[in-house]
Amino acid sequence: MNFEKARRLVADLVRVNERYARDGHYRNDVRERLGRTVSRVDVGVARRERERAPRSARPYEGLVETSLALAGIRTEDRAPEVVLVVDELREGAAFAGVQTALAVALALGERLGRRVRVVMVRWTTPGNSAAAAEALVADRFPDSRVDGRPGVRVVRREDVLDTTFGRDDVWVATHWKTAHPLDVAVTAGVVPRERVVYLVQDYEPGFSPWSTEYAVAASTYRAGFRMLVNSEPLRRYLGEVEELDVPAERSFAPHLDLELLERVAGARQHEGVVRVLFYGRPSKHRNLFRVGVAALRVAVQELEQDGLRVEFHSAGEQHGDVELDGGRGDVKLVSHGTMPWDDYFRFIASTNVVLSLQHSPHPSHPPFDGAISGARVVTNEFRDTRAHLHPNLTAVPADPRSLGLAVADAVRRAAADGPTAFTPLTAGALGGPLDAAVDALATELEEPTR
Repeated sequence: MNFEKARRLVADLVRVNERYARDGHYRNDVRERLGRTVSRVDVGVARRERERAPRSARPYEGLVETSLALAGIRTEDRAPEVVLVVDELREGAAFAGVQTALAVALALGERLGRRVRVVMVRWTTPGNSAAAAEALVADRFPDSRVDGRPGVRVVRREDVLDTTFGRDDVWVATHWKTAHPLDVAVTAGVVPRERVVYLVQDYEPGFSPWSTEYAVAASTYRAGFRMLVNSEPLRRYLGEVEELDVPAERSFAPHLDLELLERVAGARQHEGVVRVLFYGRPSKHRNLFRVGVAALRVAVQELEQDGLRVEFHSAGEQHGDVELDGGRGDVKLVSHGTMPWDDYFRFIASTNVVLSLQHSPHPSHPPFDGAISGARVVTNEFRDTRAHLHPNLTAVPADPRSLGLAVADAVRRAAADGPTAFTPLTAGALGGPLDAAVDALATELEEPTR
């Protein structure tokens, strides 16, 4: 190895270490790609899971890391609960999908008159005890507390085989890696198929390349579970791609804080500088970070002769600032990383143009946070799931030129006219209320016992 090559390798290693140290999302992505170091505890638990699994479940060993996590559970006749199965509950990783899953489980528990228990099937990370996870639930959902203490019990994967569950428990899967072990547990005869609810929040096979993971994720949609779908566009997509007939009453709209967004709209101003917000998450491939950067560079070129003052900002995940003007350094995409909730909404009030990409059928929150509160929003179309959802939302093909021209047009309109007024979504555009969907599901779950 020559000196210059060695120097470049060392420089690359320094940059990677710096990003690993400052960027939690990047750390998580690296851990996912490399695989977590398996401890002696994990090996011992995996051995117990294999030994406890009925013979019918053992062919699935090693298919994915969660395959046998629930196959050897013990059940007994006891007061039935709602058991929510998640990857993990950890501060810093409990985003909108986990928040929605908890809301669904608690609403279903209240509707059925049952306590809620949470099972984590990812190996426990250092510092993420069951007590810490229980405290997180209590903090996010204060009404779940009992006598001022956390009212939701959390079970780590390492403790699942030492826990007894009820024979009539309702199980809620929240991700394909939680739906798959429940499918194996059904095969093992320890969980009744008709007592499993599958909360589907995106088309998750698309999160993996064509692979074993893709195939297993897709297979969970054919497991025969009762489905609850987060958003009407996703429900329609599942019908088209997987031929799933999920009733419309079992889809619900993502939660959007309309009171907060109305305050954001009131804070927007027609300023001399147009600020563009890019929802940039390099580690989440479905958010098309590099496509978005290329689109912003197209927009910069398109706006060169307009004489407008334009700034470009990124939020969602920390990354290095990015030059947008061909290396001159005059125009940069400035990264603000992950912002606290209140800071984020204060910041978007100053950005009257938003570029937010999601290469999947589930509509993410940022486009609607912007559009409803008066910003002009550009996003990518995906199988006709986004057009006409909101008058402030422009959905175009997911290529840099189409997106860049749309951003440039949005900047010109924002410069000329300023923000629009607060404009809520048309009722039912993304689905019905969560409570109504949970009520429909609960009614169906109760029917066999009548």
